[in-house]
Amino acid sequence: MTSAYLADRPTDAIDAQYVEDAVRDNAWLHFTQMADYRDPDKRPLMIVRGEGSTLWDIDGNAYLDLLAGIYSVNAGYGRRRIVDAMAAQAAQLPYVNPFGYISVPAAVLADRLGDLAPLGGDARVFFTSGGSEAVESALKLAKQYHTINGFPHRWKTISRRVAYHGTTMGALSVNGLTDARAPFGPLAPGARHAPMSHRYRCPYCQDASACTLTCYDEIERLVEFEGPHQVAAIILEPVQNAGGCIPPGSPDYFKKVRKLCDDTGILMIMDEVICGFGRLGTLFASEYYDVVPDLITTAKGITSSYAPLGAVMARKGVADAFAEPATENLPAPVAAARKGGFQHGLTFGGHPVSCAAAIANLDIMLEEDLPGRAREIGQYLRDALEATLGNHPNVGDIRGVGLFLGVELVADRGTKETFRDNALLAWLTDQMRQSGLILRNDSRNDPTTQLCPPLVITREECDRTVAILDETITELGRQLGTVGTRHAAASV
Repeated sequence: MTSAYLADRPTDAIDAQYVEDAVRDNAWLHFTQMADYRDPDKRPLMIVRGEGSTLWDIDGNAYLDLLAGIYSVNAGYGRRRIVDAMAAQAAQLPYVNPFGYISVPAAVLADRLGDLAPLGGDARVFFTSGGSEAVESALKLAKQYHTINGFPHRWKTISRRVAYHGTTMGALSVNGLTDARAPFGPLAPGARHAPMSHRYRCPYCQDASACTLTCYDEIERLVEFEGPHQVAAIILEPVQNAGGCIPPGSPDYFKKVRKLCDDTGILMIMDEVICGFGRLGTLFASEYYDVVPDLITTAKGITSSYAPLGAVMARKGVADAFAEPATENLPAPVAAARKGGFQHGLTFGGHPVSCAAAIANLDIMLEEDLPGRAREIGQYLRDALEATLGNHPNVGDIRGVGLFLGVELVADRGTKETFRDNALLAWLTDQMRQSGLILRNDSRNDPTTQLCPPLVITREECDRTVAILDETITELGRQLGTVGTRHAAASV
């Protein structure tokens, strides 16, 4: 089949059987057991079109995309302004070597992000082609930064258990998901993991009237145990994705981490790959928590995923250290680290077409105040979830920030008893999809239904989402044996 097969082809003219065969015989889907598709009755969901918050599959079925692609299509589908910007740039200049050269879109985007990022002004921006690469780059940057400053022995990192930070080897090392890490050891040495801040199931204070910040104390103890003079960076998500959309138990959590880093010289990295670009109700998630990290990693929403792009944004004081000259009588590792700036590069970092997409996306974000919309509609959606599901016998917790919300499912609301039935969660996801919702029922900790829609989702679409969740979670309750409760009986 030639490239003409895809060029200007109407979606109703696509040969579905050809695509199915291509998947079965040749494609390799991410995080997917391809053996499942040996069964001719099984096939992946093949999406062919999108508009706003809605997707259509190859059979013409419509779905509300409550996952925004993969936490990433923030401005929504069908944005001609972004597409046109990409096409114009591709026609004029499709590529520039980023090793010592730069395109106009990359320079303009760096200037705008450097001014907007909550890093104290004049941040320097290092472009990558995705989120894992952004985390990988930030970790390397932190380690070289300390070497430049005369501390080559600062190579350890601290992240949190169950946290997701990507899948390249360095990013996977700080990743806190055991199943994701296990097949690939040994990983990069020095990665240490602290408990996550999870108010609903905190082993320290879930029964207290408020967060005691013992979860933060564990980070401090880990720094003390490892030796602060050996720790390069602490990397954290503003709202932890894996494990079920988990914000910190206290608004002071990140501020205490910031002070710890100030006191010890450790670099603070905020991993905003998911939470940045409006998701939490502010352009950058660090702004929501009123904290100034040393480095911010971002991707996904930077282009609303119209093109692959990521970035590491560095505070001026950190970036300026890489311009320090190599002088005489320096230890060999320090002298070597100072010779050529940041010793790292990626062929597609700052790709001109991707940067053009990001500029158009940023214009949309600011002109339409999509962060403000995420704040407003996120509160509307959360209120609707609370009103409809707040007393459901199988809903333990409703949490999140902005348009990044989670509904934790339980077998027993009173005791918080969880359930570990992946087949049942797969069934739940399938039921929701059949009802017209695409979302994730996360089983990487305790089962949590995650809602992370495009920031353009409407109130009517939120109402429809909540109604479907109510129906399907009540059916889940029947399977778990909670039929007969007041809520379940009323929903029959």
